[in-house]
Amino acid sequence: MNKYWALKLVLEKQSITKAAQIMGYSQPAVSQMLTSLEQELGFPLLSKQRQTLKLTKEGQAIYPFIVKLINDQQALIDKQHEITNQANRLIRIATIPSISQQWLPELISAFQFQNPNVDFSIIQGDNVSIPRLVENGDAELGILNQDAAPDCDCEFLKEQTLRAVLPKSYPFSSDLNALNLAELTKYPYILLEEGLHSESLSQFKSAGLKPHIKMRLHDSFSTLLMVEQGLGYTIMPVDQSLDDHHQIRILPTSPIITRKIGILSKNEILMTSAAEKFKKFVKKHAQELN
Repeated sequence: MNKYWALKLVLEKQSITKAAQIMGYSQPAVSQMLTSLEQELGFPLLSKQRQTLKLTKEGQAIYPFIVKLINDQQALIDKQHEITNQANRLIRIATIPSISQQWLPELISAFQFQNPNVDFSIIQGDNVSIPRLVENGDAELGILNQDAAPDCDCEFLKEQTLRAVLPKSYPFSSDLNALNLAELTKYPYILLEEGLHSESLSQFKSAGLKPHIKMRLHDSFSTLLMVEQGLGYTIMPVDQSLDDHHQIRILPTSPIITRKIGILSKNEILMTSAAEKFKKFVKKHAQELN
């Protein structure tokens, strides 16, 4: 397994020396591990292109299996520690940025109040990568947009409403019951991308409208800051109370735009009891979330 870990670390750190330091080996020892692995497999795994270490064609074909072996080994260690109470229990969650920033802080805080010995590792991904992260074992749980992953075996949690987030300078009254999408096409749109599917773009298209996309971002907090600077508006799931803390205004849209949020998990046999317990906790409290 050390050979597999060496390959993974070398690719992540782009340095045999740094990988050796993390593993506690000498640089020649890690180089020998990689050579030995290539000899066992019968083909080269790494090539250097413009000072960047990359997988060969053969390496790309086999690397997902290596990652899965590493994650399965880690899952085995986690289960052993859980059974023998050797360490705090760790729950690895993959989710989209808007969920990690809006829902998870509240959920984790409430869960840890009841389960103080549980730790969390949050992996931000998109609606395409999250199912792969769960399948490969990088995460035990995934929380994502079900509409963007129709082939994913998710359990429905909650329908979430998206709202228009505007700079204070925009000439729309806060007393409006709803903001027509046609009015928004006159202004630059800052698109929050969390995968290939966008509910807002789909709604614009259904209405025969085309928004003027000025910027695309993959982080909901950064998107809010761009709006706050007056660079454009966005449409995203957001807590109404945020307009008290930022120079923004939040208005509902007409028509209303929603998305379905679901939770995905590993095979229950492979899940730690902590992850299974947190999944049940999320399902129980999802309807209380904004």
